[in-house]
Amino acid sequence: MPRSEDVAIPMPQNIDELGYRIGDAEVLEGMNAVKPRVPFATEVVDFLHCFSKILLRDGQAREHSDVISLAFWCRKAALENMKQQQGLTSFLLGRGVAFHVAPSNVAVNFAYSLVAGLLTGNANIVRLPSRPFIQVDIICRAFAQALQEHEAMRPYICLVEYGHQPHINNALSALSHARLIWGGDKTIALLRQSPLRPRAVDIAFADRYSIAVISAEHYLAAENKVRVAEDFYNDTLLSDQQACTAPKLVVWLGEGKAQAQRLFWQHFQDYLVAKKTPEAVTVVRNLAHFCEQVLSKPALKYIPASTSQFFRVNAPSVDVSMLESHPGGGYFYEWLAEDINDIAAVCGEKCQTMATFGLSARQAQDFIEHNRPCGVDRIVPLGQTMNFSLRWDGYDLLQTLTRTVTLPANE
Repeated sequence: MPRSEDVAIPMPQNIDELGYRIGDAEVLEGMNAVKPRVPFATEVVDFLHCFSKILLRDGQAREHSDVISLAFWCRKAALENMKQQQGLTSFLLGRGVAFHVAPSNVAVNFAYSLVAGLLTGNANIVRLPSRPFIQVDIICRAFAQALQEHEAMRPYICLVEYGHQPHINNALSALSHARLIWGGDKTIALLRQSPLRPRAVDIAFADRYSIAVISAEHYLAAENKVRVAEDFYNDTLLSDQQACTAPKLVVWLGEGKAQAQRLFWQHFQDYLVAKKTPEAVTVVRNLAHFCEQVLSKPALKYIPASTSQFFRVNAPSVDVSMLESHPGGGYFYEWLAEDINDIAAVCGEKCQTMATFGLSARQAQDFIEHNRPCGVDRIVPLGQTMNFSLRWDGYDLLQTLTRTVTLPANE
């Protein structure tokens, strides 16, 4: 008698509200019968390389650096290098069907999640962001074109749009062997009301914040301060500081902090001249947030600037509540720390990424070993916070989205 998990699960008929950007109801219903692949299967790598080439040829795509970064990430050479870094020694197979719930505030996240599901050998259902993004349109168009050349990949991709209807969440969760929820704490709580198969895995990417740590001495010695400004922009304002990876706090270490601060923000302001200015509502929101904060924390100090593109707040110390209630939109706390270990208090479970400039690998490792924080899953150079990898938020996605098959030893 077959186990319940071995029987194909028919899709309910009451999900007419489901919209399809790629795939259709037939593809969705057939996913339970799709055979999983081994990680980094040749046909998957070839498909993603084709997708990459289409994006790199797309003039509209070149207007969006996050889309071009995705395209470079999917090149065959990059994927082969990624495979080598994984050091695969076990026989792995995809779990089956992966259901991805993309966040509404980051345009390209859905694509990275989909690619991770493909590379780990799974068929994938992806709920697209609820907010309209031109990047989503560009990426979906490129995937559709790549599928014309790689028909065998069609059963493995279904990109859908719908609201928060529980019955659709229930149907797609019941179909899945893995669920990736990127929407934050409220979305996680909602989706977890929809049961999964008994052996399915749930991967939740909760609401988190990130910080930047800059050595004043190294910054003052940097020859290309314009490049530092560009890197800081890509980490923060490219996503309007809404991504979990976007630093909300800048920590200054070492000698020459005052001079380093002045030069850093001047170069950043100069770099922003060609960038769009924030909407009035963002400017007012930042000011209102500061006024509310300063009532309970009178030591906070607003640092005026001749631009509305960022809002600086000097803080003698920072606590977790300040970062959890952060409004985004270019609002930056600054902390002049005496020692890097001073910031351990804000490196709890909610802290995701530490972006560094002038911090050595040894110093970073010493900080983790000395403080053993519950958070800080990634320590990366400034400018690389949004660089996606199969190790994300403390999860090893290759291992989590596959199952290990134990085989007889070679005789």
